[in-house]
Amino acid sequence: MCISPLRLVPLLPLWILPFSALSATEVKPAAIAPPRMDEKHRAFFKSYCTECHNAEKQKGKVRLDELSFTLDSVENADRWQKVLNQINSGEMPPEEAKQPERGAKTEFLDSLSHTLMAARRTLGDSGGKITMRRLNVREYKNTIRDLLGVEVDTSDLPADGGSNTFDTIGSSQFMSSDQVEQYLVLGRRALDESFARHLSTPAPNGGAANPAPTKLHIETEQRANKEIKQRVAGADAAIERYRQWTAAVDKIAALPENAALVKELREKPVVKANPSRFYTEWAQRKADPIPKTFGFPDAIEAEFQRSQYPKIQYWKDYLQLPHRNTGSYLTIGASSSPHWTETITTGTKWTPGRYLLRVRIGALPESPKERRYLQVLQKDEKSGTTSLLSTHEISGTIEKPEILEIPLTLGVPGSRSFLLRERVDSKTAGQDIWAETFAKTGTGPVPALWIDWLEMEGGVKDPAQSQVKALLSAPSEDATGARKVIERFVLQAFRYRSPRPEYLQKLIGIYETRIKAGDKFQEALKETLSVVLASSHFLYLSEPAPAGEPRVLNALEFATRLSYFLWSAPPDETLLALVRSGEIGRPEILAAQVHRMLLSEKARAFVTGFTKQWLHLERLDFFQFNTKLYRDFDDSTKAAAQEEVFRTMEYLLRGNGSVRDLLKADYVFVNGLLASFYGLEGVSGDEFRKVPLPKDSPRGGLLGMAAIMAMGSNGERSNPVERGAWVLRVLLNNPPPPAPPNVPQINRLNGKLLTTRERLLAHQEEPQCASCHRSIDPIGFGLENFNAVGKWRTEDSFQAVDPNGRPIRNQLKTWTIDPSATFHKGPAFKNYFELRNLIASRPDLLARGFTENLIAYALGRPFGFTDEALANSMMQSAKNKQFAMQEFVQALVASKEFRMK
Repeated sequence: MCISPLRLVPLLPLWILPFSALSATEVKPAAIAPPRMDEKHRAFFKSYCTECHNAEKQKGKVRLDELSFTLDSVENADRWQKVLNQINSGEMPPEEAKQPERGAKTEFLDSLSHTLMAARRTLGDSGGKITMRRLNVREYKNTIRDLLGVEVDTSDLPADGGSNTFDTIGSSQFMSSDQVEQYLVLGRRALDESFARHLSTPAPNGGAANPAPTKLHIETEQRANKEIKQRVAGADAAIERYRQWTAAVDKIAALPENAALVKELREKPVVKANPSRFYTEWAQRKADPIPKTFGFPDAIEAEFQRSQYPKIQYWKDYLQLPHRNTGSYLTIGASSSPHWTETITTGTKWTPGRYLLRVRIGALPESPKERRYLQVLQKDEKSGTTSLLSTHEISGTIEKPEILEIPLTLGVPGSRSFLLRERVDSKTAGQDIWAETFAKTGTGPVPALWIDWLEMEGGVKDPAQSQVKALLSAPSEDATGARKVIERFVLQAFRYRSPRPEYLQKLIGIYETRIKAGDKFQEALKETLSVVLASSHFLYLSEPAPAGEPRVLNALEFATRLSYFLWSAPPDETLLALVRSGEIGRPEILAAQVHRMLLSEKARAFVTGFTKQWLHLERLDFFQFNTKLYRDFDDSTKAAAQEEVFRTMEYLLRGNGSVRDLLKADYVFVNGLLASFYGLEGVSGDEFRKVPLPKDSPRGGLLGMAAIMAMGSNGERSNPVERGAWVLRVLLNNPPPPAPPNVPQINRLNGKLLTTRERLLAHQEEPQCASCHRSIDPIGFGLENFNAVGKWRTEDSFQAVDPNGRPIRNQLKTWTIDPSATFHKGPAFKNYFELRNLIASRPDLLARGFTENLIAYALGRPFGFTDEALANSMMQSAKNKQFAMQEFVQALVASKEFRMK
């Protein structure tokens, strides 16, 4: 698809003017020689650096012997900056290597520091280039929402960002022809839904359209009782047919001529172990009596019906429950359990839009607290899969039920079926719980939740209604009306950058072609507008820089960059008004806008998008947690644990709290479900809130959060290496080098009965492992009181397994956890609390890492050498205010770098 480029014609002249503070004519300095390290330091560098980092060794995958002493490029200067950082931190040379004399080391570091300062001055204008950015998946979804008032399903789009990069990094974003086709399809779907939701469609005869259904009420007992009675009757009939068949077999087997065969079959081990297998074995040898005569396709199905019949008692027990005629009981899910989900389906005639699902529900008096939770899921009719929408704590009772109101959205197309069930893990659906209870009692678990009725009702106010209607409404259903809509739509879709007249004319041509082909007005219009939503001018954040020369952003470009930074969405009318007035560049106005934007609900996109990637929370989705071992860490708890991280960040950003609280705090943000998981008393309900902690609590701060600790596991066992590396990478801003090739895996020790500490210390005996693990493992040891899902413990155990993963009999070891250790080249600590205090005593390290990541996320390029001055300035501004979170953002937005292309 070839679409002509934009002509940047502003609505007002002020929109293309640079900010007054930066609008003075810039005079480029005369060319000067690049800075160079003094040759007298060559011997020092060779003795203490290149011996381990040369063409042959390259420890840590780093080679320095070819590093030029002339700092004539950003890449070269960046490598020297890393050398400076490593020597300053004491990491290099390693302690077992030859150490430099103190005076020589000081002189080398002083010279290198000054050379780097000079390099920043000479290289500053050539570094920091920002690759043109495409809207990432999150931004695309939010932009469609702001434009059309609908939530588009972006699950088919490829993921953005590479390894250890943000999804805002332009250089890691790609586009293919297939992806353009996907954008065309998604744009058309979004337009279909937006027209259906926000524009009334007249009836074909010109009269009033038939009103779409807006309310559905279900008395749940009617469906449940009918279903269960049918199942019981069917099972009784099947077992009676089974008895008739086996009686017929017994009659024939009793004949003298069959005595030898009967003896042979009853001597089979499978029949001795399970006497009922006699009949299936008989059917394989004799054709009479035929199972089909008794309504079974074969003997295997007949045996299956027999084996399942004892479980029908659970269904019969359901029909004896006292309130089954006024509501339905939810049971724990299994194929043989009755009514373990309640379903509400609206059908395709319902208008897309916002609805409320109401549930009148109560818990049985004897229900334990951990079972008083309801999950709401959406079902995909095509694949049959379900996705968890929300989890709700139930405080009502059968005598005094409560009414839950759950907001839902119906789209076009989209799933119209919603399931309600007791909180269970999505992968096992409660089958393990059911099987365990049946094995103990001969029947299934006692129900915990009772539903009186379900109701779905529309008419929920949509705040986007008037805005979208004004955008898409045509004054007349003809070419003139279409032109008005297209011009208005393109301007807003292109974020108020006016297109060329010939581009608009091509769009009008598409509309006219569709009309000639027989399309109705709205269909032709939607086809035309979908082209706009797949164009480069919509999908990319255009900040053209002629010949690649740096320049100051104009006011509109700046507002757009600011909005996508803090909202992952286009600027709102408040920002646009400041662009038109030319006031957005005034420092006090800009600071006020940043504060306003961080308080907005839209800032949630920044909190979740940045935080998830900065802290690498995506690891939570890398593996399935073993819910047999950790039954209370199901999908609902995992979602709540991740939400705790986001709510904490949101609180600190909005309230301008300190980065220090991410290291240690005397409060947490939890709801009733997560509080119960943590063992915190007095917290109930679905809302997350700030809860004070007792003095001896291990919670408070990132290290005490289940989501963080669960990432440092494999779903079954805690992993001190993963945890230690995460702390070094995120909290201490000292990422360990990548593991060298051919490292022996620690699972080679799975057959040995060792504690976790013993296994890791044995791993460190390998020379290629020890250099990194001596820094990583002590931190991981200090976090061992948290199990694989982040619950506190004092003991651990290990079951030895054979090479095939099977447990070795009598090879189970249990031990008391020892969390004491010593930082490499640092202080010792006795337990987790001392470890946390030591880490919390260095908020500047976390603040520095936060700063570098914030710069990369906001500017859409990896943090580099030329960003050092900006990072130092941001750090100083924040440090002056106790590392207040908003100060980092304010300093970044006010910087020259944020205003430059």
